[in-house]
Amino acid sequence: MAEIRPFRGIRYNLTKLPQLEEVITPPYDVIDSNGQDRLHKRNPYNIVRLEYGKKFPSDNENNNNYTRAEKNLTEWLEQDILCADKHPAYYLYEQSFTYNSAEYTRRGIFAALKVEDYTSHAVLPHELTMSAPKADRLKLLGQLKTNISPIFTLYPDPDNMFDALFSQSTPGRLLFKTRKDDEQVHQLRAITEPRLQEKITTYLAGQPLLIADGHHRYETALAYANSTEPKKGMGSNYILSALVSMKDRGLLVLPTHRLVAPLTGKQKAEMDKIINASFKYVEYGSTNEINEDSYLHKLSAYDSELPCIGMITADKTGFLLPGHQEDGSHLPVVLLHEKILRPVLAPGENHEADKDMLSYPHDMETVMQAVSSGSAETAFILNTLPVNDVLKRAQQGRVMPQKSTFFYPKLPGGLVLHHHNLSY
Repeated sequence: MAEIRPFRGIRYNLTKLPQLEEVITPPYDVIDSNGQDRLHKRNPYNIVRLEYGKKFPSDNENNNNYTRAEKNLTEWLEQDILCADKHPAYYLYEQSFTYNSAEYTRRGIFAALKVEDYTSHAVLPHELTMSAPKADRLKLLGQLKTNISPIFTLYPDPDNMFDALFSQSTPGRLLFKTRKDDEQVHQLRAITEPRLQEKITTYLAGQPLLIADGHHRYETALAYANSTEPKKGMGSNYILSALVSMKDRGLLVLPTHRLVAPLTGKQKAEMDKIINASFKYVEYGSTNEINEDSYLHKLSAYDSELPCIGMITADKTGFLLPGHQEDGSHLPVVLLHEKILRPVLAPGENHEADKDMLSYPHDMETVMQAVSSGSAETAFILNTLPVNDVLKRAQQGRVMPQKSTFFYPKLPGGLVLHHHNLSY
């Protein structure tokens, strides 16, 4: 199964940068151009300068966002802005946050995870990926030889090891506790005690890991590890990963709905034809009359019997679309893409072709506003996917459409770095 190991993390020197919240960032793939500008201006040592540096018209082969990131990393290490820990550690991470007025704390362990081909079934994907982000990440990894932000992986945890770990005391030395401006609180502890490290290593070695977030970075790291790059470091076969128990009480998965951009007349007719043939129409009423909580509750009730998809149309009518009995083993998001979206938006094409026609909100308020304003032709509403269903499908070797899950909140970059040459 999965192979993990402690590592000598590289962290910000808090004597020089005591306000850690000024230098950590969201993952690169959720930072837009305005966010990139804001983070660059926040602090000259913000980790965005390594993870997602700016591009300029004058960039060339010798001076570009990748070479500037390498220059910054080298200088920050030389200036002790960033420092490598003296001993290999597992890093115990707590991320506290609020969602819909409820408070959560999600716990995990940062570890160096060996990258292996998916055929080994040690690390399992659950979503499809696109080529462009992987090309960008590969250039950056080759330049820095460093993982700036972690991927997010889940393990079944049949023995509730994490509950046992926290039952009496919190292990490890507290490295920092900081509050981000979005009111998240981040704590990191170093677990350096050899017997506890061995216990963690042995326990997790017996379990598969499911990639919750970070498919592009994992596949990039695997491609780099398998490359003929002559200057790879001894840690090039490993990637920085946060490992979280599927039983963790702070594990929050949000539904991810689909907004479909305005369609052509031919596409509308094709969509109506497919839905009439493959689903039952259950009219719920006008959107002016829909109570969002009641609608989602009804969707869940149908979904407990047969896979069911919600639909809000341009004429402001709500529907429920339960599938047929033969589709009972399928997940609603899979049925939606395979039976409706792909045939209508990308007939005969690969899974990347429809990306400009779809957007992926997580809340019903955004859905309703988009349909009411006409910016979306149709909205498809989905229940939250149970994590165990995601794992089961991944173990069967089947992936799901992109953005099938959303594990909230995202993991920030800059808490601890994994360097291929300095980490062991």
